[in-house]
Amino acid sequence: MSTAGKVLIVLVLLVLPVWIILVSAVAELNSEWTQELAKQNKQIETLDADIKKNEAAIVALQDKIDIEQFRTREDEALLQARLSDYERARTELVRIDAGIKVQLATMATAVAKAELAKESRAKEQVDETKGLADARSLVDELKAANSELLSELTQLREEFKSLLDSNKKSVNQLIRESVRPTTRSASFVR
Repeated sequence: MSTAGKVLIVLVLLVLPVWIILVSAVAELNSEWTQELAKQNKQIETLDADIKKNEAAIVALQDKIDIEQFRTREDEALLQARLSDYERARTELVRIDAGIKVQLATMATAVAKAELAKESRAKEQVDETKGLADARSLVDELKAANSELLSELTQLREEFKSLLDSNKKSVNQLIRESVRPTTRSASFVR
């Protein structure tokens, strides 16, 4: 055999245990990797199942979130409606309060005017009562003066009548005394 063949055989014999070791190591690795791959596949399957469960849980949680958000929006809308009702009622109460205050102020003004009018009427009544009393006393005085004047008038009438009668008598007596019989001329010529 040639040297190159010998060298080649020696090399092959030297490399052959390394190859065997390498092949056994590769086979060992292959077996370990196969087992690891089987573990990883099982873990992947488990993780896939977990992912599906988690996705289902996420979908359920998302549904719950959506439902909760919907309820929250409904509650918010309800609270907003209640707040609007409250604000509307509050506004109405403020308007009524302002109206009542205006009415109270108007009533206070009216009461003050009524008090002034009452005092004025009381003063007028006192003045009228005094005026009426003065008028009655004046009427009584005038009645007394009238009755005096009437009695004086009656007396004067009586005096006048008696004086008239006496004057008539005096005039009649004077006429009778001054009347002389006059004679007439016989002729009508003048």
